[in-house]
Amino acid sequence: MAKTFDQSLIDTARISMSMLDIDDISNTTSEEFLELRREQQGCHNELTHREDFPFGKYTRTLNFFKGQNTYNIPTGQVQNLYLNHQKLQFVDDYLAFDDKEGTPKYFSVRSNPTKLIVYPSPKESYTVTLEYYDDRFVLDTDGNPQWEISIGSTLRMPERVQHLYFDALEYFLLADHIKKQTNARWQPTYEIAKARWQTFLKGARKADTETYIVI
Repeated sequence: MAKTFDQSLIDTARISMSMLDIDDISNTTSEEFLELRREQQGCHNELTHREDFPFGKYTRTLNFFKGQNTYNIPTGQVQNLYLNHQKLQFVDDYLAFDDKEGTPKYFSVRSNPTKLIVYPSPKESYTVTLEYYDDRFVLDTDGNPQWEISIGSTLRMPERVQHLYFDALEYFLLADHIKKQTNARWQPTYEIAKARWQTFLKGARKADTETYIVI
């Protein structure tokens, strides 16, 4: 069974330098648990946005249709778009696109709601490949990707690196909880956190950075 973020809080309390009460942290309604969960969320957000990890990269096949220039895309940051193995060029200002039809050569991304816009509008049907990055590294109890940690949620990362990530997260969380750098426990805790983060990065980078998950 995959380790939950709830269990990770308990494991943080078990660190010898924590001075946290395991019984309090085991109670998901206690003030101590709720405070540590907020700190855990902040540390998780910071760590997972330090860089793009290979396992956050995905590809999806999209179908373009004649005369249609706007398409739904999956949650995530669009990185590249390919038509017949040719990379389309990204353009910031999609408002500059007119009604011309042809073979798409450019694309842009509109927000609120997020849509992919291509130019020229397809003159016929095409199959394209979308590469994107999804930074939702939490899975809720139903297996849905999320940004927010909740009761029972687990880590959305390959099993081979999950324990390495939690090892780093727990020490970063404890350092964050200690807060004061003048506290004698802070420096050794932070140094362990940095070392374990490097171990996680080494494990995470073993994956081929050109390999994407196809869904």
